[in-house]
Amino acid sequence: MGIPETLTHLRKLPKSAAEETDPLIRARIVGEILAALAEVEDALKAVRQPAVAELREQGHTVRALAAELGLSPARVDQIAKGKRA
Repeated sequence: MGIPETLTHLRKLPKSAAEETDPLIRARIVGEILAALAEVEDALKAVRQPAVAELREQGHTVRALAAELGLSPARVDQIAKGKRA
């Protein structure tokens, strides 16, 4: 499964979880999904930070990167420096 298909699948998770009729199972499923997403988020941030730092080292400006990434210049600077927000 490629990234676009994976993203489509992830976007369907809330509806799929909501279709579970047993509220205890529904709550457990959502809890497991949220825990997995937190792990994935941390792993993705570990990939993004060095990429942004590398781009800064190559001379890309914070403002240019912010425009490309859809982030604020302040957030790009935080990412490049490895700061959490």
